Amino acid sequence: IEFRSRLSAAIPSGHMYVVFGRLDANGKPLTHHIVGLYPKGLLLGMYGGAVAWVPAHVEPFGQECTVGAVIDAWRISLSETQYQSVLVRARVKLAKPPLWNMFGFNCNHFASEFGDLIGLRRPSNSALPAFAYLPAYMQANPSRSAKAK
Repeated sequence: IEFRSRLSAAIPSGHMYVVFGRLDANGKPLTHHIVGLYPKGLLLGMYGGAVAWVPAHVEPFGQECTVGAVIDAWRISLSETQYQSVLVRARVKLAKPPLWNMFGFNCNHFASEFGDLIGLRRPSNSALPAFAYLPAYMQANPSRSAKAK
């Protein structure tokens, strides 16, 4: 699993999302899944979500998270049991995406749910912007905090 943060033209705080899949013996991806929490309605949803709960989707759309600047990435190897837990959680979220709210449940909270499955501790400040949340997430888990290469 890899937790990533990237720049966002829509919001200065950036965006955090999760990439996971199986790797071959050389560490090359065999499968590739991307999940994150994105408010529907682009800017209207983003800014509406600052004051209300708005519908969201979990799959990237367009070139979301496939093109652009990744500013941080944190990769953690999973056991088969952990991988299956992550896969099941992704399927559940894809089937019924949660509502999005800038302060109540945003991309950082969503990605952290996947970390919860593998025993990661969340940062003490859940209100950090995505560009600061991922480094704080790594610091909260020092024994697993090697950045992805």
